Amino acid sequence: MQKQLLSRLIKKSTRILLRYLIVFGLGVCRVVYATEPANDAPLILEDYTVTAKPLTPDISVKEKIVSKEITAKQAQVSDTAKLLEDTAGVSLQAGGGVSSLPILHGLNDTRVKVDVNGMTVNSICPNHMNPALSYVDRSNIGNIIILQGVTPVSMGGDSIGGTISVQSPEPIFAKPGDNYLLTGKASSFYRSNGDAFGGSIAAGIASDKARLDYTGSDTQSRNYRDGNNNLIQSTAYENQNHAASLAFKFDTHLLEIKGGQQHIPFQGFPTARMDLTNNDSIFGNVHYKGRYDWGSLDGKLYLENTSHTMNYGADRRARVEMPMETRGRNFGYKLQADLPFGKRHTFRFGNEFHSSFINDYWPPTSTRLSMMGPNTFLNLNRATRDRLGTFAEMDFNWSAKWKSMLGLRYDHTMTDTGNVQGYNNFVPRLYYRFPELYSQPPSLIQANAFNALDHQRDFDTFDVTALMQFTPQAGSQYDFGYARKNRAPSLHELYPWDRSPMMMTMVGWFGDGNGYVGNMGLKPEIAHNLSFTADFYDPKADAWGIKVTPYFSYVEHFIDVDRCASCKQPNNGFYYLQFANHDARLWGVDVTANADLMSDQRWGKFSTHSIMSYVNGQRTDGSNLYHMMPFNLKLSLDHQLTGWKNALEMQFVDAKDDVQALRNELRTPAYILLNVKTGYQWQHVSLDVGVDNLLDKNYYYPLSGAYIGDQNAMTLVSSRLNNQNLPGIGRSVYVGLTVTY
Repeated sequence: MQKQLLSRLIKKSTRILLRYLIVFGLGVCRVVYATEPANDAPLILEDYTVTAKPLTPDISVKEKIVSKEITAKQAQVSDTAKLLEDTAGVSLQAGGGVSSLPILHGLNDTRVKVDVNGMTVNSICPNHMNPALSYVDRSNIGNIIILQGVTPVSMGGDSIGGTISVQSPEPIFAKPGDNYLLTGKASSFYRSNGDAFGGSIAAGIASDKARLDYTGSDTQSRNYRDGNNNLIQSTAYENQNHAASLAFKFDTHLLEIKGGQQHIPFQGFPTARMDLTNNDSIFGNVHYKGRYDWGSLDGKLYLENTSHTMNYGADRRARVEMPMETRGRNFGYKLQADLPFGKRHTFRFGNEFHSSFINDYWPPTSTRLSMMGPNTFLNLNRATRDRLGTFAEMDFNWSAKWKSMLGLRYDHTMTDTGNVQGYNNFVPRLYYRFPELYSQPPSLIQANAFNALDHQRDFDTFDVTALMQFTPQAGSQYDFGYARKNRAPSLHELYPWDRSPMMMTMVGWFGDGNGYVGNMGLKPEIAHNLSFTADFYDPKADAWGIKVTPYFSYVEHFIDVDRCASCKQPNNGFYYLQFANHDARLWGVDVTANADLMSDQRWGKFSTHSIMSYVNGQRTDGSNLYHMMPFNLKLSLDHQLTGWKNALEMQFVDAKDDVQALRNELRTPAYILLNVKTGYQWQHVSLDVGVDNLLDKNYYYPLSGAYIGDQNAMTLVSSRLNNQNLPGIGRSVYVGLTVTY
């Protein structure tokens, strides 16, 4: 009873906070006019409104991908997640053409918090076909910040792997006295492999106080071919994005109102049992940030709705339809205040709320009694996951050599779902006499057993982050950190309930072709992350640099899998699995380096840069963790002469031998890829040309998963033998053109 009262109290307080933030956002214009900055406040308005630097930068170790780097790769990739590929410690789980899942230090998916313009967007699909990064087109990104392992508590809770923050370009206003400022950008690209093409357009008009922007893009591709010229089925896609923003600047205050929509009419998934046949999403958010004489304030309010449909694509040659519908909603807010403390220190505190709603239902394919009829199958019936978090953080700037950070955070997560039902309520009479003849009880009996349980689950988690930075002299810096991070189970880990072969086959976002069922007894994950970074660089000309980051994580109650004990397992290498807690440990190292080789006025500047990563993960019972990226290395020889840039890149990936037997994860051989690119930048025009996989090497990316994109198996028994990895893309020539004004 006390728990229910507490839950109601928290929900009620959340509603009040939401209402307050709405009123707060609408009243900002009036507030900022009434607020005058202190005469001695050290304000630089141009830096505040044009750049993406935080008001009080923290000392956490982070990587930042800036607008210039993103623009240079727009012709090369369509998947926003692939913009992270050149960051040490980041790997990708392959999915559809625009839906890869980022993995930080071996921790993936919901273990990584991804915020897009301050919005936390969880995937609503039971196959996670619409991850957060798929909601923002690469042409509408100003910068990406990546924090791994030891992350500030202010960057979000409910994550143990780290945080990826994607921000649209900061609004640029006209100079005082000018009538208006008109800006725009148009780009297009073509890639030979898959006959991929697309384009984007951005336009904005601004006065010295207000700005209006629009961005739109369309990207599409056919199926790609591997290095052996084989057509890889279910890899085609199309993606359309539209977004608009309105920004107002008043002295030291900025208000942004953004909205947009995404339409994906089709996206094949070669490592899943289904394809995405329609995805429509709309979003809106309000963002305010401002400086006062007492400090700074940052507030965000957002809402996102998604309509998602899965079915068999044409490549699977299905004889029957298998429609799966999902409706979802994400909304929330975040309020944060930064207060100077003394002359050198900063106190940061805030509160945030995130709510996720999922209604996952599978319409019947027949009005008669059948395997998929006459009822609508309810997988998640109006399931909710609400998280309310409060944090406090202190930045200590002790001296020019020593800095530190200490942060504390508390999150209360509430999950629930309604009653469920199967495709039909038929129970054979023979079942009551000989239940041992059936691999699983009929859906009606399973649904009744599930509905008889209390579905509400509450989780209380506490995060701690401690960082220390030592800069003994110009040219060297050392960072050491510890973080206790938590993640409560997701709705898809808790509530999928039917253990029948077909229903389990349709749940799973791991690219392994296996079937999954939920577990309402899951505990939250508790990660103890340790990280050390040694950074050495040329303090005068930035002619060279090397950064080494070893790390270690021990995760209590890591949510992995066990073989489903009550399920009849097939003998073709695929398995039915249930989520379960197991302790685990992960360790690895990241290395980045760069050096100038030669500089000549006639021949230009030659330089090199490289990244290297390795991660190892195991459960304490000795089983390997799934999807651990083997040793990988990228070396690049770069050349620049005025506006001309060239690069020759070598990518080496070691053989994947440490695989998880529970999922029958497949091994992959080592490979080397060569890529070459060139580009020229004029004043308003840039041209990019390149060749990926120059030697047309046939390879298998270690985290791609099992290739099942050419079959329509509705159960694992009807699937072919699990012995084929998804091949990587063969040689692809690309060209891109961008015009700015």
